[in-house]
Amino acid sequence: MKKNSSPVIIVFVAAIVSVAWFAWQAWSADSAVVKINERVRLTSDKIRQLEQVAYMAKTLESAVRGYVITGDTGFLVRADQMETRLRAPVFNLQVLSSGNRADELRMDSLKTAVLKRIVLYNYLVDATRESPAMAGAMIQTRKTPAPEDGLTLLIGRCLEQQHARLNYLLGTQWFHRKPFLLSILGSIAAALVLLGGLYRIAANLRQARAVTQALTASEEKYRQLIEDAGTTLFTTNRGGFFTYVNKKALDLTGYTAEELINKQYTMLLEPPVQKELREFYENQSFDGMPESTYTFPIRMKNGEKKWVEQHVVLVERNGFFAGYQCAVKDVHLRRMADEQLAETKKEINILNSRMQSILENTTSIVFIKDVHGRYLHVNRRFEEVFGIALKEIKNRSDKDFPNILHPGKHAVTDRTVILFEKPQEIEETIEIGNETRYFFINKFPLRDHTLRVYGLCGIATDITPRIEIENKLIEARRKAENAKKAQEVFMANMSHELRTPLNGIIGVTALLQQLEGGPELREYVSDIQESAGNLLVLVDDLLDFSRIRTGQLHLAKEDFDPRHLILRAAGKHRQRAEAKGLAFHCELAEAVKDHVLGDPTRLNQVLENLLDNAVKFTESGEIRLTVKVAAANEKNTMLLFELQDTGIGIPAPLLQDLGEGFSQLQGGNNRKHSGTGLGLALTRQLILLQHGNIAIRNNPEGGTIVSFSIPFSRSFHTAEQAPPEPARAPLQGRHILVAEDNPLNQKVAQRLLQQAGASVTLAENGLEALQQVQQNNFDCVLMDIQMPEMDGLSATRKIRDMGSGIPIIAMTASALRGDRERCLLTGMNEYISKPFVPGDLFRKIQEVLGEKEPPLSGFINTGPNEPGNRPFIDLLYLRNIVEDDKDYLLDVLGIFVECTAGMFTHLLNSAREKAWEETSRHASLLRNSLMIVKIHPLSDMMQQIEQYTRSRSNLDSIVPNIQLAIKIYHDAQSVLKQEMEDIRNN
Repeated sequence: MKKNSSPVIIVFVAAIVSVAWFAWQAWSADSAVVKINERVRLTSDKIRQLEQVAYMAKTLESAVRGYVITGDTGFLVRADQMETRLRAPVFNLQVLSSGNRADELRMDSLKTAVLKRIVLYNYLVDATRESPAMAGAMIQTRKTPAPEDGLTLLIGRCLEQQHARLNYLLGTQWFHRKPFLLSILGSIAAALVLLGGLYRIAANLRQARAVTQALTASEEKYRQLIEDAGTTLFTTNRGGFFTYVNKKALDLTGYTAEELINKQYTMLLEPPVQKELREFYENQSFDGMPESTYTFPIRMKNGEKKWVEQHVVLVERNGFFAGYQCAVKDVHLRRMADEQLAETKKEINILNSRMQSILENTTSIVFIKDVHGRYLHVNRRFEEVFGIALKEIKNRSDKDFPNILHPGKHAVTDRTVILFEKPQEIEETIEIGNETRYFFINKFPLRDHTLRVYGLCGIATDITPRIEIENKLIEARRKAENAKKAQEVFMANMSHELRTPLNGIIGVTALLQQLEGGPELREYVSDIQESAGNLLVLVDDLLDFSRIRTGQLHLAKEDFDPRHLILRAAGKHRQRAEAKGLAFHCELAEAVKDHVLGDPTRLNQVLENLLDNAVKFTESGEIRLTVKVAAANEKNTMLLFELQDTGIGIPAPLLQDLGEGFSQLQGGNNRKHSGTGLGLALTRQLILLQHGNIAIRNNPEGGTIVSFSIPFSRSFHTAEQAPPEPARAPLQGRHILVAEDNPLNQKVAQRLLQQAGASVTLAENGLEALQQVQQNNFDCVLMDIQMPEMDGLSATRKIRDMGSGIPIIAMTASALRGDRERCLLTGMNEYISKPFVPGDLFRKIQEVLGEKEPPLSGFINTGPNEPGNRPFIDLLYLRNIVEDDKDYLLDVLGIFVECTAGMFTHLLNSAREKAWEETSRHASLLRNSLMIVKIHPLSDMMQQIEQYTRSRSNLDSIVPNIQLAIKIYHDAQSVLKQEMEDIRNN
């Protein structure tokens, strides 16, 4: 081809030169005319497009100005259209100016000016929306007439240039008429055309090569686009073998494109799906359906199942079916969601069916209302009870059935449920067939999927049987409480009636023992004392047993030495045993030496009862008491007691029930040993109350073995050996007022106190005692509780209201539940029950006078001691005392509120006057009260103030501490009053 190209060109040139001149001239002239016409037309088109730009620019400017001035929003509808019509001629001008560098530059300038003008108009439109005044100011013209803008000038210059060119092309200059010039020009033009033709051939060859390269690049780009598409694309032949697969197939199937090429599509399908899919696409090819979409599962390379959606287009070549072109999308998540949705709908239908079954078959009344009180649904039971069918009541309210549904009864709770979106529970009566039935109604809000409350649901359950049972129980409880109160009154009266004469008998006997007399008289006095002591023990046991059975006996928690207590109890009964000729052994392990925290009185009572039985029922042989430490750690100690005797023993059938109640080994009138059989039962209960265990078994050598263990908290108190006190009267120089209405008890108390070194003044009632305190200075007052004219509690209140902190010790023959707490809350310092042991009375007087340190608090700490875990007001101890007696609880709390405020006032006044003795006494009174009604941390603060005043240390901090305590008390008082109000209402 290259060898022949030059001769062909030479021949072609020679042939052209040999063409007749006229033919060539005609052709040349015609060509020239055609070109001139084309240029004329091009120039005319440019002029027309420039005029269109000028016209649309003016039109758009006028429209924008009209919108700015008038605010007519109709312009906004046409704005985009006008802008497009302005851009179109500019674009056409750029196309028409292509190839002419000067025209291209001018058209670029024109395009820039038009775009700026469009931007300005858009800015004016936006400014008009935000600030019409500012937009109006922008279009105002200060000069008149207004100067032409740059766009108008540019369009004018372009029009002048094009008109000049058009005039030039259409002009009648001389060289347009000269044939010779035309011939010359024609010849030159012919040569140029020939050369241009050759150039054009070469250019076409280059362009062909460029097009070929572009097609190759486009094909590569298209292939890359297919490879990078988000959808898996592949083609197959008619047999279903993959002929092309893009790389996206790896994500879909787990197979690479290389692994799929020339493999049949069935490798990705389970056999049932293979058959289904083959039939589907065979039908498509036979029917000639161009496209189809089908969803089916495939099996990935790793064995997992995945749902896909495949779009298939039939491929034809020369009018015949040649294969498939497929696009596959992963729809597994959508399919799973659809299946889940279908399953959910199925479950919802099942739930609806079950719910409907429940609604129709439940014995409860169920109804649903909207927020306006209109019924949306009621169940069958509702229809049966009220005689109203669902179709009758639907979309109607209670007001439409006033005689049956009583709208006034339900409106308040319905409104509460809807407004506050909280459930409500009420009990109401409903008349059914002339019978009153009790229903428990639970109403709760119903919410839609947006959590908006759209109504309420009510469930009314027939509780008539329960109410009837409750009424019977309430009546039975009322009778039981009345019986219990009657029993308590009886026990209180019996206690008072028995203890009052016993107090006189024991006191007179103690005085008689101090007189000189013959052996016979001393024997009689000793018998009287023993009999009175036995009677006192019996009374105490009866009261204690009654308290335990009713849960009213509470343990103290004091620091004491168990070794000393055990040896003292053993020494007392050793004398009785040796008097009967019995050997008595007391063995204490070396580990039993540390102080413990517990109730020494109850431990002593247990030992007394068991030792008394052992001595009583043993006629010969020995009694052996062994005590050792069964277990111990840093906080607790378990003491194990074992008492052996060689007495009469216990028959095996009685061992199991022994100690469960009143029981005696011997019954009838011929029994040898006296007693009520209460001691062992009380002992068992006392041990269990202290969280201990007791076991009773027969001694193989004859007699009985009683084993019991009691846990105690360890005390880190170290007992110091106190120097022996000089023998002197314990109350030497003290002046004591005794308020007692019983003449015998007056004499006994007066004589005992005088023998202890005290001077005594008597008062027969509370009123006289109050007058004596006002007129004289006493160190201590012994105040009986039950007295004529004014009882001891009222007299104590009066004394405390006077601001006196004189120590007052309550004396009462009633030793029942809450007596001590009531006395302490009234303002008394201590409490002792009659009849009393003189030594105990002297010790309590010395304690309230500050001559002896009192033992640790007798109140059990029933909760954790950490301040962070304690409530501000703790009524647990008091509630345990009063049990469920609401009236008694309110009475005690009323006494506390009534008396405590005055105590704080007297405490502050005495501290300000620096009367530290009085301050200490008032702090002690408050501490006693705050141990019953616990207000943390006031009890600790009172104890600290008491310690400071006694030791005369940190005196400057006492008044601020009292003021802080008063503030805490005032804050707690409102809470306490609210608590009392809640107790009244419940």
